[in-house]
Amino acid sequence: MKRRILKIMKWVFVALLGAAAVLVIWNFICKKAEQSKIEAAYGRTVEVNGHNMTADIKGENNEITVILLPGWGSPSPVLEFLPLAEELSKDFRVITIEPFGYGLSDRLGTEREISTIVEELHECTQKLGCDQYYLMAHSLSGLYSLYWANAYPQEVQGFIGIDPSVPKQSDEEPLPIKMVTLNKLSAYFQKATSILGITRIVSVGNPKNAVYVDSSYPYSEKELEVFRILSMDYAYNRDIMNELNHMEDSLESVRDLKFPETIPVLQFVSGDNCELLETWETLHREVITETDKSEVLRLDGGHYLHYERKQEVVEKVREWLQKVENE
Repeated sequence: MKRRILKIMKWVFVALLGAAAVLVIWNFICKKAEQSKIEAAYGRTVEVNGHNMTADIKGENNEITVILLPGWGSPSPVLEFLPLAEELSKDFRVITIEPFGYGLSDRLGTEREISTIVEELHECTQKLGCDQYYLMAHSLSGLYSLYWANAYPQEVQGFIGIDPSVPKQSDEEPLPIKMVTLNKLSAYFQKATSILGITRIVSVGNPKNAVYVDSSYPYSEKELEVFRILSMDYAYNRDIMNELNHMEDSLESVRDLKFPETIPVLQFVSGDNCELLETWETLHREVITETDKSEVLRLDGGHYLHYERKQEVVEKVREWLQKVENE
């Protein structure tokens, strides 16, 4: 009886392994077939250190420049920020930059340290002719913006954070396991489901099942398809995973930094995160040194406030930038 059970288990294992192999091969074939759909799908190419970085510009004739920087692992920063960029571009020149490893930008396979990432992004802005600008960053790019503002204070006119990461956030984590570790576990799980083709199966007939988008925005079928392909086939690539491995080093690199006193700051912080971590709002106030124009605004909602509270974010950014520019 025992031998029979072991034999059944063996054949079940072989069957599962075979099914997994078929899924991986099918997924690989689909990926190759879809590659042409994302080539030059949006934005413009900027050469940075001999490689191609993607940037998208809206409101090009406006005077004030706002540079949008994505949170960690965004499959397509340009498409993620599209609803926000279109609203802001009515008044400002809005540039969304996709760092290497993100969206349509090249994958490098190099160490993704904070100093390297910031220098690459800065070179991109220089190639686009930006010498005075406001940085507007979501999540992890908040750390990059802090580093950037201290490296180039003569260029950065202000910082706008969308629930951005802050240097000492890991000091008082509310969970027994580090957030960096949770992010890694989540990333490896999602990478596995992508390789096995599970994400592709779920998205058949409904691309939104494979992407997290602003549900209030009327994305075109082509935009959703490109977003779907990038989410399934290119998210959590080796550059993205390497960047995650450097996250604790990035936090340490900016641990004692604050925004220079010449740089006003507008922070939008998530109400959900404030409930999860009591000091979340305080930590965002601690990185500010300019006090006359700087503000910290708590909004009800999760980490993606540019989705959940887009209109309030846009209206406040307009009001705040007008105040900063006119004083």
